[in-house]
Amino acid sequence: MSSFSFSAKTFFRSCSLLLISFCLPFATNLILADEDAPVLSMQKISDDNIRVFVDGNFFAEYRSDYKGTPIIWPICGPNQTLVTRAWPMIENIDVDAEQDPLMKTIYENAVISERGGVKDHPHHRSLWFNHGDVLRGDFWGGTPSVIKQSKLLSATCDGHTATVSTENFWYNDKLGRNVCRDVRTAVFGSCFIGDKPVRYLDFSIEIFALEDGVIFGDTKEGSFGIRVPSPTAMTTKKLNPNWGGDILNDAGERGGETWGKRSKWVNYTGPAERFLTGDELAKEYIKANNASDFPLTSMGIAVFSGPNSLGAPAWRHVRDYGLFASNPFGQHDFEPNTPKADGSQNINKGESLSFAFRVLFHNGDLTAEELNQAYQAYAK
Repeated sequence: MSSFSFSAKTFFRSCSLLLISFCLPFATNLILADEDAPVLSMQKISDDNIRVFVDGNFFAEYRSDYKGTPIIWPICGPNQTLVTRAWPMIENIDVDAEQDPLMKTIYENAVISERGGVKDHPHHRSLWFNHGDVLRGDFWGGTPSVIKQSKLLSATCDGHTATVSTENFWYNDKLGRNVCRDVRTAVFGSCFIGDKPVRYLDFSIEIFALEDGVIFGDTKEGSFGIRVPSPTAMTTKKLNPNWGGDILNDAGERGGETWGKRSKWVNYTGPAERFLTGDELAKEYIKANNASDFPLTSMGIAVFSGPNSLGAPAWRHVRDYGLFASNPFGQHDFEPNTPKADGSQNINKGESLSFAFRVLFHNGDLTAEELNQAYQAYAK
């Protein structure tokens, strides 16, 4: 096990909205800062698992494979709340046998966070990118068509951002061969919008065809996916009156009205389990599934559609039950009244498709005005 860290004292502390494009860079542009600025560090568990920290606190783990696709999980927001659904990943972890105290704490919180939660769509795996129809191979639905990492290209951290870049091959089980190769990059960082702490992920991917006539089909089942925690999903209010969040897009549409719309940004906010430690965690964890509730806080996830990403702004396959996907292909489903709607893309050997998204993990307190200004700066 090796680790990368940086003990810098010079990074941004409070970036104004006018400086968001520098605070949240694709290529890091630094701002003068004070000694309280967030510092990123990285722990390389293996070529397949890399963890990122903010000021020593866990942020996220890049995992090269979970049942057929690369994912990022767990993910903690600025207040350490777990901001994506822990199921089904947590079921494959022996929490009590975990030797790392920090990860054991995170896994115990993950168990609590989904107590009484919804166990549907096991192919919704925290945060991921794949697609439901690539030469008729379904990479979205947890089928034998899988995406496998071939190599870790880089894992670097300079204290300002942590970057993981990998090469992956798309194996189509219907054809029995790899049909695509991708290079995906995840850039992790932390800053402030005004005085509000934000953690962010810049995700980009370029997908290359390995043969002629590789068709990414028109289907709603794709592509850049996030599954929010069960308490955050709108529909779970019927399970627990303290649960249930809200969805808002850049056009001011809310809830179910955001589904199938092309949006520059969408923000999913709501209650989530408050991150527990020490005796409070021990007392709550021992209840297992015998309790019907747990301490709550608020959290939010905003997803920006990269202005140069194919099909931008992406259609949003965002559901009230907790799926939060951005899909550049599904025109037929999202615009059924559009004559001859066809969002499919056909690329030949050596050609590629490129996508980019920015994800802001926040404490559920970013306003529409702040998100609009942040997106405008990002788009520049």
